[in-house]
Amino acid sequence: MDGGKFFGAFRACSGIKDAVVLAHVPVGCNWGAMMLKSTSNQPDIRQACTVMHEREMVFGGENALKEALIHADKLYDSPLITVVAGDASAMIGDDIEAVINSISVNLKKEVVWMDAAGFKDNMRKGYEEAMVHLAQLMKECSIIKNSVNLIGFCPDDFKVHADIKELKRLLNSAGIKVNSVISNCRFDEFVNAPAAELNVVMGQGAELAERMKKEFGVPYLEVDYPYGLEGTKEFTNTICEHLGIGCDAEQEFDLEPFKRIYLYLHELYGTPVSVIGDFHAEPIAHFLDRELGFDIEVLAGNEDDYFIFEQNVRDSSTTILFGSSFERNIAAELRIPLVRFTYPVFDHVCMYDDAPYAGFRGAVCLTETILNAVMGFGTKETGTTR
Repeated sequence: MDGGKFFGAFRACSGIKDAVVLAHVPVGCNWGAMMLKSTSNQPDIRQACTVMHEREMVFGGENALKEALIHADKLYDSPLITVVAGDASAMIGDDIEAVINSISVNLKKEVVWMDAAGFKDNMRKGYEEAMVHLAQLMKECSIIKNSVNLIGFCPDDFKVHADIKELKRLLNSAGIKVNSVISNCRFDEFVNAPAAELNVVMGQGAELAERMKKEFGVPYLEVDYPYGLEGTKEFTNTICEHLGIGCDAEQEFDLEPFKRIYLYLHELYGTPVSVIGDFHAEPIAHFLDRELGFDIEVLAGNEDDYFIFEQNVRDSSTTILFGSSFERNIAAELRIPLVRFTYPVFDHVCMYDDAPYAGFRGAVCLTETILNAVMGFGTKETGTTR
């Protein structure tokens, strides 16, 4: 279920909000990346494609890349073009760097390129390498006291805008400024990321943080994605402790929404569930186990064997499945609710930025989603609720 190195690099680069991604790939690869990215933000189309066809596969795609770079430089009002070279160009051996160097003096924009052939590694590695490539654009900055960079986001993460808004609110209330959210920031915010006093790595982006530590002296810590009340408290208190800020995140606990539906929560206690996803999977499993009292029967990552995962779910007593849109079939087969929480989600949209899944407010929204998924679930044949 892993999208390969190309998708990881594409997701990292497209997170620079005012940059253009030029995909040096056939049109199908470009369409797939765009489709998954634009589900909940359809106006945000900042990508172009060299549209490699049979001719490029036989004679090489360097001319197509050169023409595409020139056109992209003229058409887009952007400070940066990131060239993401996929499988086809790697197989035929296009010299991407030579093409860029041959026209760079005539281009108005910065150009950074990366070899992101999907078959060379997994999506996580594509993200990590792309971030390190982009780090060459960063510059020395004066440190902003009590400031952090949040690292590990992608623009097509489910609930990403709402989650970022909630995490900024939490940290601001603790006296912490969020300097940059990587990779979901403007070009200037990315370039000035070394101004942060601390990097906070949330699941991915550790290689970027390590490079920034060596080059700019910015320390970093790795934390779980903050799902639930306890997960959010640990997230906030850990950051405050590293910055030397006195903070008791528990003061923000609001149990009133949970009191309103405690009978439902009591009935769900001990419910057997299964979870699959990227680095979000384990933290959400902790929330389901520690705070809702669910029984985690199967927990898998995107890099695990998907057929084994499906079989393990069939062999379990799972009554709720947590994952992505890719789990629709197994959920339908078993006639159980599917709660979507992780990439890719292409059959649900997120329109409201005040309904996060992360943070204290996210704990309420996520619990509400779970309860409604169970209470509203019924079979087509009978219309009854399970």
